[in-house]
Amino acid sequence: MYWLGHTRLCDDIRRQRAHLFTALGRVDPETPVPHCPGWNAAHLAAHVHAAFTWAAGLLNSGTVEFRPPHEFLRDIPEDAVDPDAPWPVYVDGLTRAHRRTPLGERIAGEHTGDPLAKSADALVDALLAGGPDRPVWTCVGEPRARFWAAWGALEAGIHRLDAEAMLGVTPELDRDVAEQLVGFTLEVVAHPSSTSFFDPRFARLRKSGERILVRAVGSTGGPGEWLIHLVPSGPVLLEPGSGRPDVTVEAPGELLLPLLKRRVPLSAPGIRTTGDGDVMADWLEHVVS
Repeated sequence: MYWLGHTRLCDDIRRQRAHLFTALGRVDPETPVPHCPGWNAAHLAAHVHAAFTWAAGLLNSGTVEFRPPHEFLRDIPEDAVDPDAPWPVYVDGLTRAHRRTPLGERIAGEHTGDPLAKSADALVDALLAGGPDRPVWTCVGEPRARFWAAWGALEAGIHRLDAEAMLGVTPELDRDVAEQLVGFTLEVVAHPSSTSFFDPRFARLRKSGERILVRAVGSTGGPGEWLIHLVPSGPVLLEPGSGRPDVTVEAPGELLLPLLKRRVPLSAPGIRTTGDGDVMADWLEHVVS
């Protein structure tokens, strides 16, 4: 799942959060976020703060058991969120509740200052202090801190794209880091224990044996290819070359990642699809996190 070093991913969190916070500081808090329906810039800022606070809290607590984000956001009333709701519904409710708190108002007004920047720094500090093998709860794989370095880089990078989309900017992500996060994302999707963290639409994903080959053009160190098999039990990853794909999608890592996270369309320049494009379109419609 991981091939880039822990420190490299931590450095990318800091780099992406600088771009993210700069972009948020240039837009009105009420500006709609194109890729997050129903959210504005203030919601995005509150969500990022909550996400980084959660991850840092998990790491610093040393827990190997799941603890929901609202436990680390002490200003949110207990009845403001439903921890039993589907994960996307819970996250949306948490974001809206956090936005309405005095701290959320402060985050919306300051963007690049405290406490939003501090939440990202706290996550990186926790990651570096404990190192990649620090025990901590994760939704997939070995319960170690390296998961949260990749997760933090994914969260910072994707929401940087969301923030800069409000400015009409199309940034380029680091190709190697983006490819690492493509692999990370696909490993998470293919792991049964992560199902509860996806939109309920995930249950309606095709399961008839179709195969999707995702290829990173210009790969310089990662595996470069992932073969997804859609079977009744859910998607699984196969060794590339172990079966003929129904559809192949290829692009540089910095385009594949936004594609898989639904920030760019399948028809975007630089993305090439061969075979049954409906299979890939169905994946993008149902794999929503």
